[in-house]
Amino acid sequence: MGEVIALIRVMPDGTLTDKQIQSIIDEIKKRVKAPAKLTNIEVKEIAFGLRGLNVTVIVPDSEGGFEPIVEELSSIRKVESVEVTDVGRL
Repeated sequence: MGEVIALIRVMPDGTLTDKQIQSIIDEIKKRVKAPAKLTNIEVKEIAFGLRGLNVTVIVPDSEGGFEPIVEELSSIRKVESVEVTDVGRL
């Protein structure tokens, strides 16, 4: 079986301080668990001080998709929305 990679956009519920963004990043690192692999988290400037996070995750093809990860990340405090924006095979 192969692996599937996804880019997941995590949007906070407003403009956050660097400390609050770092808190979300730390929480993402705790919540993405094996067999999924967290490969990258990138802070992206959106507009007017609003920043989003691009999270890259790899899961085995047999695991059934990214829905459990999306649900887990959606439950993080100060996160408004989580959306899979791109998917590909490795």
